Amino acid sequence: MENDPAPLQHLPQPADRVWRQFLAALDELPAEARAVLLLHEVFGIDIEHTAAALGLPAAACRQRLQRAQACLRAHARQLEPKTP
Repeated sequence: MENDPAPLQHLPQPADRVWRQFLAALDELPAEARAVLLLHEVFGIDIEHTAAALGLPAAACRQRLQRAQACLRAHARQLEPKTP
């Protein structure tokens, strides 16, 4: 049947593909970088409070945050459409 969507079900949905890239990026990060990213970027906690919560200097948290953001950007580039 030509209009049957079943043959396409094996292809990843866009949201699933984004989620898998996000999880892959998180998996590459050290635990402290994931924690800083979560506390600061997701929960909106400022760096000073994030540092205190993790027992790290604020400068170390900033460095881990930059590393985590760079990793996420690298994975996001894999989601961009390929141009010939």
